Amino acid sequence: MFSLKDKSDQGILAGISFSQEGIALAIVKHTPKSVNLELCQFYPCSVKEQVETLSELVRAHKLGSIPCNFVLQPEEYQLLQVDTPEVPKQELTAALRWQIKDLIDFHIDDAAIEHISLPDQGTSGKNQLLVIASRSSVIQSHVDTFQAANCHLSTIDIAIQAARNIIAKVSTAETSIGVLNLWNDSSKISVLLNQDIYINRSSSIGLESLSFVSEDDYNSQSILDSLALELQRTFDYYESHARQASLTHLFILSNGPEIKNIDQLLQQRIGINCFNINVLDAVTVNESVKNTMDNRCTSAIGGALRSSM
Repeated sequence: MFSLKDKSDQGILAGISFSQEGIALAIVKHTPKSVNLELCQFYPCSVKEQVETLSELVRAHKLGSIPCNFVLQPEEYQLLQVDTPEVPKQELTAALRWQIKDLIDFHIDDAAIEHISLPDQGTSGKNQLLVIASRSSVIQSHVDTFQAANCHLSTIDIAIQAARNIIAKVSTAETSIGVLNLWNDSSKISVLLNQDIYINRSSSIGLESLSFVSEDDYNSQSILDSLALELQRTFDYYESHARQASLTHLFILSNGPEIKNIDQLLQQRIGINCFNINVLDAVTVNESVKNTMDNRCTSAIGGALRSSM
């Protein structure tokens, strides 16, 4: 999304994400016939230790010469759906900055922005864009970390794009699908139309809240009912606004501990087919990689799949 260097043609791409807990690293080798996950591991460290830890990974895995796609955490950016300004192409970025200045929770002078074209909005009447806005200071901090570690930072992506890359490998459906991307204290509810991002909304319901849900305790399921309501409202809005066919699938990705039977419990409530995504279905892996798999690497894997899109 935020492109920093020219794309490499060597067929190997690393995906990296940072969190308060550590660094997630995935390395994928892309060939004409397969997508091979060569490495997938989470390395615990504090924020202060990120440069040192990343430097060690650069030396161990030659990340100075492998293009790396860094995936931002959900709290590090805002994704806004806006009408396309009627201005010349060369004035679009300036117009978008003016348009979102009152929609973001930080000053526009500290904003780094990019935009994604939305698919055809049917009969909605207006062309729209998704604008990604992140604090320039946040972006620069990550760039500084990569530079200090001599790591080859090629691009910076957002979580829904990483999720889309995974889903594209496990589903070829040319239709509208829902995505529920879960983190510890939040989640993202998205709609993809023919694998293009159409809607991306935030929810305060995450893995920690859902961990209290029990099939045997009816009272504990109120949080699940609230999440199902948010999903249904998002999907209803999409269907009425885009005039597209009803969604038939919801794909669920976890960036932490798995919630037992969440796919079945949500399916009972929203009436569409729900599937927990296993990232191992998206790539070819060997046993040594399986042994180091960690759901905290989900975004990193999606980032490493970027070059195949």
